Amino acid sequence: MKFSVLALLSVVLVLQASDLSIMESSTEGVVFHMTAAQPRFTNTSLRGDRFSSVHVAGADNLSEFSMPRVPVLRAWIEIPAGAEVVPEISEKAITEIDGPMWPIEPGIMSASKNEPRDAFTMELDPEVYQNGKVFPDSRVRIIYAGTMRGRNLALVEVFPMRWDPSKNKCTFMSEATISLTFRGGDLAKTYEDVRHYYAPHFERMLSAMTANYGTFENGVDTPPSPYLIVGHKDFVSSALNDFVSWKEDQGFKMTMVDLDSTGSTVSDIQSYIRNAIENWDDPPEFVLLVGDVDYLPGNTATKYDGVTDLYYVTVGSDDYFPDAYIGRFSVTSAEQAQRMADRVVNYERDVTGSTSWVQHTCWIASEDNNNITEGTHNYCITEYVDPKGYKYVKVYPKSGGKPSDVITSVNNGVSMLTFSGHGSQTYWQDMQFKSSDFNQLKNVGKFPGVLSHACLTGDFATSTAWCETWTRTEGKGGLWFWGSVPSSYWDEDDIQQKAEYEYFLDKSINWPMGFLNPGKRAVYDHYSGGGRSKYYYEGYNLMGDPSVAMAIWGSTAIDRETRTVSPGNITVNNPAMGATLVTLNGDGPAELSVFDITGRLVEVPFRGDLRGKRIMTWDTSDLVPGMYFLRLENGGEAYTTKVMVIN
Repeated sequence: MKFSVLALLSVVLVLQASDLSIMESSTEGVVFHMTAAQPRFTNTSLRGDRFSSVHVAGADNLSEFSMPRVPVLRAWIEIPAGAEVVPEISEKAITEIDGPMWPIEPGIMSASKNEPRDAFTMELDPEVYQNGKVFPDSRVRIIYAGTMRGRNLALVEVFPMRWDPSKNKCTFMSEATISLTFRGGDLAKTYEDVRHYYAPHFERMLSAMTANYGTFENGVDTPPSPYLIVGHKDFVSSALNDFVSWKEDQGFKMTMVDLDSTGSTVSDIQSYIRNAIENWDDPPEFVLLVGDVDYLPGNTATKYDGVTDLYYVTVGSDDYFPDAYIGRFSVTSAEQAQRMADRVVNYERDVTGSTSWVQHTCWIASEDNNNITEGTHNYCITEYVDPKGYKYVKVYPKSGGKPSDVITSVNNGVSMLTFSGHGSQTYWQDMQFKSSDFNQLKNVGKFPGVLSHACLTGDFATSTAWCETWTRTEGKGGLWFWGSVPSSYWDEDDIQQKAEYEYFLDKSINWPMGFLNPGKRAVYDHYSGGGRSKYYYEGYNLMGDPSVAMAIWGSTAIDRETRTVSPGNITVNNPAMGATLVTLNGDGPAELSVFDITGRLVEVPFRGDLRGKRIMTWDTSDLVPGMYFLRLENGGEAYTTKVMVIN
């Protein structure tokens, strides 16, 4: 495959671990280099039958229902609008190895948290397990995921091992080059969609998600972050005025309308918001609904009988990836609306990464199936929380944890409160943490983000649902609440929670829907877009402000994306390569800092006095290719723009 190449990353060959690294990217295609560690087999049992599990270090395992769980390496890419992705593979190192002792275990459908974990659904695909068909059919699979915020997305899956059940042999590919050519497509529309939908928070998330980010985004200036509030007139006439003013001070472009302007039905509200996303000059990046379902109805889910807010912010008729970040103040009075708004303003104004109680977290697990709920919590603590210097209280009923331990922990102040277990519409069921326990909280001014990985706790159609109790009760509760409307599932909740904390603390994506949506996408990845992917996108909803800048313990880097948007004060060639010209505008002492995508300070290329315009050379040759943020501090103000370094 031949096309003009934009080199993004160099390849480091590490044979001891598996990797799928991007080598080249252009508007015509992408080239990946794959390495895979040698597989090993272990034996397991499902429903009394013997199977073998395959383990390849650094690789996931396919979880497609009824199909063998073979190793897989994945990457997300952006593709031109309407394009077909044509894969071509160059196998550099391929061998035949003996198959496992038993058939490779199949993908299962996990059990609801209302059921025992071993109540999973299991089937064996007859073509593979009975007729001996080689699996998978090919080494590369492209899953077209639809669009998100104007970007056409595809999930690339590469299978280093194929299993022939009839001979019980495997062909194993330890190294390969995978070339993906974009055939057809509309580049003009692609660039126009990027320009129209380009928004700072989504770009930061997309740059952490897609392997070839920057291919279609070159030359787009960072705009303000548009924010749309839609609410019942009783709540938006005056109760949110301070909230709107505060958000405007942070750099958001605010629009607030009531249902007299939008219409009051689901169809009316959906049409208004979708029109804003598709046709406004500054399509909203954030959407906040204000009112519980008696005042502002929930949209209709397709995978369960209940409400969802998802489809208020999806544009494509079949897409379920959101095109704006959405949350809801589920309130029944102006006082409650102002209370939720004031919590956000006070938090963003007063709480930073050095506020003492931000260092503390609380983790509640179930007694039933505690091996997975405790295991998920322990993984998040070990991988993401402990390395950041957080402290944690584990309330594990299997080890004697009680509701009183939660009360003490929350009253002392925690920044994140995470639950995994059984739930109901009005309380956490497994450990019986009910309203009587909640009423003992006295954590005014220390409101945490609440993550509830449980059945039904996010069912905001219920009168005073658990998610509403936590967010609109005076003097106690949480800053926001993340919960499921329908029943949730053991395995999917585990997958989702791990990804949420990965994006929050490892990737430093610190606004709620910035790290909560990737949890849903992790479920999509795990099940290759099948299984309960759509169910989870619909089921989990946020009660709270989707944009609130969550403090990360110890962080002093930029944590409010929109505060610093002022491209007129910093002009830089984008993408940047080698010696890059940067134009600064200002007056008086100034400092230009460079941060990477995680918020880490990389360098300070300028420190001195500005007298109007100054053109300087910024040498990027020693930087790792990727997305960077340039921050200019001058005269008590700060201005930020972002740039893709390609080198």
